Amino acid sequence: MISIREIADDKTTISSTRWAFSLVVYVDVIVVLFTVLAGVVGHFIGKPLDGNFYSSVAMLLGVITGIIGTNKALQGFETKANDKGE
Repeated sequence: MISIREIADDKTTISSTRWAFSLVVYVDVIVVLFTVLAGVVGHFIGKPLDGNFYSSVAMLLGVITGIIGTNKALQGFETKANDKGE
């Protein structure tokens, strides 16, 4: 995992927006796994989740990922070294 110190350092080649995008995707995967786990648990205890729950989770993940992904796509995927023209 990348530390905040590495991102804040001007000499690093790690793009902070690339790090933010990868973190959002990582969190999305975790949320999806918890949603599936909650659905399985709900099924086995006899109280399945409503289909609207899955739709709502998917919509929220799409909005968050879409905002971060759009910002990153508009900015580009260059490293900090490329941004400085070196």
